[in-house]
Amino acid sequence: MQKKIQELLKKFEEDHEIYVSAQDAQTFWMVNARIPRKEESHHRSRKYVSGPNEKGNILIFPDHERSDAYVTENWGTLKTFEDFVQKALASILEDKEESDQKLQEGCGTSCD
Repeated sequence: MQKKIQELLKKFEEDHEIYVSAQDAQTFWMVNARIPRKEESHHRSRKYVSGPNEKGNILIFPDHERSDAYVTENWGTLKTFEDFVQKALASILEDKEESDQKLQEGCGTSCD
């Protein structure tokens, strides 16, 4: 894996406390994320899979450690593995923020 991508992943982990790994297997690309849940002892796992010939089509496994369910998205043109990794990291952050927001909204007036 390119040094630039390793540095990008390390910085992402340090900045957001989300543990990520990436794999460029030539015929497919994969990013795994372990997203900690607030006030819970476990985490959510997300997996993103695509490839250089997939025309931007992505398989997203929202919690691949617990289920084989997946959704598909199209992220547009992904020319390089680095493009894929950057878009996956952005998606991971969006998902984490959305999840955190739902926890806060679901709290009602009983939370401080």
